[in-house]
Order: sequence, then structure tokens, then C-alpha cells
Amino acid sequence: MDKNQRTRWYQSLTIRLLALFWFLLLGAAIAALYVAFYFNQPTAPEPLAADFERTLPPLFATAQGSGLLQPGRLLVGEYRVMARFDDTKLEPTFAPALHPDFIGYISKLFEQPEAQQIPVGDKMIAGPFTTDHALLVIARPLTAEEANMLAAQGDQDWLPRVLWLSVGFSGFGALVLGLWFVRPLRKLRNATREIANGEAYPNLGRLPKRRDELGELARTLAITAVDLATSRDAQRRLLSDVSHELRSPLARSQVALDLLGDETDTIRKTPHYLQIERDIYRLGTIIDSILWLSRLENGLDEPVRQHVEPLPLFEEIKADLGYAQDNWNERLELPTNPLPELETDPVLLRLVLENLIRNGFQYGPEKGTVFLTAEKITTDKGKALQMIVRDEGPGVDESKLQQLFKPFFRADPSRHHGAGVGLGLALCQRATKVLGGELQAENHAEGGLVATLTLPLA
Repeated sequence: MDKNQRTRWYQSLTIRLLALFWFLLLGAAIAALYVAFYFNQPTAPEPLAADFERTLPPLFATAQGSGLLQPGRLLVGEYRVMARFDDTKLEPTFAPALHPDFIGYISKLFEQPEAQQIPVGDKMIAGPFTTDHALLVIARPLTAEEANMLAAQGDQDWLPRVLWLSVGFSGFGALVLGLWFVRPLRKLRNATREIANGEAYPNLGRLPKRRDELGELARTLAITAVDLATSRDAQRRLLSDVSHELRSPLARSQVALDLLGDETDTIRKTPHYLQIERDIYRLGTIIDSILWLSRLENGLDEPVRQHVEPLPLFEEIKADLGYAQDNWNERLELPTNPLPELETDPVLLRLVLENLIRNGFQYGPEKGTVFLTAEKITTDKGKALQMIVRDEGPGVDESKLQQLFKPFFRADPSRHHGAGVGLGLALCQRATKVLGGELQAENHAEGGLVATLTLPLA
């Protein structure tokens, strides 16, 4: 299958959706027309009620020749003559000011072979009745029982049909939309999550075989997943090769430098020798930091969780700082309050804390103090240990605080050239996420930068 195959116009999902919406609108229009037709269709005649047969024949017998059987005349009670069709006339005569609806139904009754009745509006008209050489149509008001039966019959006839028709069309439309649109989108969403987790061949089912836009998207997503996996593998291989190629000459340089220093102590004390030694150490640290950052971002390293006592770990870090410059261990203040035990990776935790402390010394004032405090707190996610590292430096511009954790970002590149290349805080942020914690930075009200590390307790 051609991965760049374009969707034909008749296979377009847009065309299908438009056709579906047109079909649904057509169904709604059919339902509306059905209702309108029902309410406007003529009412069929029905057998004559008993009161007409009981009341009118005696009245016709006594009223012949008296002029009471003329259109518009009230006979007895509420019975009224609505129309008269004499044998000698070609057209019937109707009551004055008669509504056109009544005229149509009366004309229909005149065509019936025997007397019947039709409800029209609020009246019941009946006929034709034969009397005095003429045909008569008589009307009376609807009784309460007839009006209720008529309303109930109308509701019973059209309302269920319209409801079922609406439910049927909407249900069919929802089913088609679910099969054509929602389910493929759900599969695409799951495939995207698989790609985010590093899967090169996500489960797309039969979506790539579709000929519409969703098929194009699925095919593009499958190609993208392979490209990302290939790029990710190439990046890992590149980092591994680069680390090997860089570490080998660095190791040889370090050995050569040590051999050169063994020849005479005078060489070890020269500024050039010390500078080369510092640069070799710094290059090795940068390479290790880049590799650590890459492995953490790619999920190649998983934390090894152990029971960790915070205070002894703090003391170990302070002891190691004794080998750093300017007696950093003497200028580091540690907490003395009892702290709860952590269940975390001690290597990653030490990496984060040591980077934060070194960052405080490097960017703080000469002979300045770095404060490490810790306490147990309660967060939305439960109990946690909060560790705060604060220096006495000038702090960071507020507009740059959010960028401190970006790789290779330095808040003030014109200063502190020996502090690093901007990987320390980025490495700390990645390691903190692996540990399931949070790391934030802010300026202290009295000056200096405050780094807050929060880790969940067991």
C-alpha cells in the first residue's frame, strides 16, 4: 500500500459526515412533514350519533313549510341548520358567515349516500338529512366527552409515531457516528499514547486501510512512530559512541598528566598543570551529566528504591564537599531536627541534593553559606519530606526563573564561567520526576535562590 496515497473525494470522511447530517436532517424533515400532514389531512366521516337520529326526525316532520329549515336558523336547543341543498338548485345554500373549513366538510357530507357526522373545530356537523324536497346539514356543539375522546385519539395516533421516528433516526445517526468517527479517534488516541511510551508499531487495527482522512492520519501516525523510534535509537547509539570516543582521550590525557606530574612535584604546582587538570575533570563531569540526562529522559534508568535516612545522607554529602574548593563543607549548614525515613533511590537523591548545594556555592558570594533545611509536610497527595537549599547569592531575575531547569540555560552567562554549562538544574529536575517528586526554584525575600525538593514518604 502506498503510504502517501491520497483520499479520493468519494472516500472522504467529510463527504460521508455531510451525507450523514443531510440524511438526519432529511429524516427530521420527514417527521415534520408527517406531523403537518396529519394535522391537515381531512377528517373521515363516522356513523351518526344517536342524539341526531332521536331528535331531528320529529323536528323535521313538524317544521316542514314553516321556514325553520333555512340555513343559519336555530331549530331546537343547540341544533342549527348549516346548509340546505334544494332539488331545484345547482348549488347548496350555506349559513351566513360560515368558515371555509365548514363549507368543505359540508360539501363532503352532501356527497354521502346516508347521514353521517364529522367533528370540525368545536362543532359536530351531520347530514345529509332529507326533508321538504331538500338535503340538510345540521350542527351542534361538541359534548365534553366527544371533545376529550377526539383529543385523546389525536395524541394516541401521532405522538408515538413521531417519538419512535425521532428515536429511530437519532439512534441510527449516533450509531453511525460512533462507528465511523468516535471509535477510530479512540484507537488513534491509544496509539498516540503507545508512541509516547516508545512503541515503534502502535496498535492501529484496520485504520491504515481506510480510504478517508482518518486512514491518512493512521498511516502518517504509523510512519511517524517508526521514524521516532529510529531517531530515538540513533540518538542512544550516538550518545553511547560519543561517550566512548570522548572518555577514551580524556582517560589517556589524565594518565599522561599523572605521569607528567610524577616526574617532578614542581610541574604539579604550576598554574598550567592545575588548569589542565581542572579542565579534564570538568569535561568528564559534563559528559557524565549529558549521559545521565539522556538516560533519564529516555527511561533507560529506573530508580532503585531503598530505605534512606536523610540525616546520614546529608552528612555524607557534607563530608564529600570537604574535597571541594574554598572549604564548602565548613560553609554548609544542615538540619538537626529528626526526619522521617524515605523510600527512594539514594543515588538519584544524592545527585539532586549535591547538585543543588554545589549550585548554591558556585553562584553564591565568596565565603557565603548554603543552608539545607528539611521538614515533614502534608500535601494533596499525602505525607512528604520537603528539603530546601538556600544560598546567599543575588538570586535570579524573576523572568528567568521558569527557564532555570532547561538544559544548557544559564541565568547569567557573563558570570561564573567555572560553574558549568547549565545542565545541573536540568539534571536535578529530570531525576526528581523519576523519583516521583517535585522541584521548584524561587527567590528568597532576604536575597538568594531557594530550591525546594519535595519527595513523597513511604
